[in-house]
Amino acid sequence: MKTNSLFSKEQDYSLRITAFLAGMPQGQIINVNQLSKKLHLSKIFAARIIHKLKNANITGSVQGKYGGVFLKVNPNEISIWDILNAVGYKMRLNDCMNDHFTCELMFGCKFHSFFLAQEKNLIENLKNQKISDYVFQQFK
Repeated sequence: MKTNSLFSKEQDYSLRITAFLAGMPQGQIINVNQLSKKLHLSKIFAARIIHKLKNANITGSVQGKYGGVFLKVNPNEISIWDILNAVGYKMRLNDCMNDHFTCELMFGCKFHSFFLAQEKNLIENLKNQKISDYVFQQFK
């Protein structure tokens, strides 16, 4: 039986890419091909994620033969939540929490408030966790 993940592969990989880049010495760049090999990702998938991170001003890039990508933000200041949002994270723990959802049991159901509180706690935890706490060890 397959279980659903709270985070997609794209979101998971965006965290890994950012943690990897956070561990590189300042001023160092890595090309997408090398990065994708080190993180065992397809080059196309890594490039798509890096593009989204670049659009959110999380990563930067240098064009050309010796170009590559780098972390543009301070790893101590960017949260896991920021990174997930950059790649389009839209999470609700239950359908009843979505906008425009109508539930016949809304007024007698205690699950809605329970899920709402759990989601709020999760988001707060993601906001409090900085990517600097998850830097890949080979660059620390």
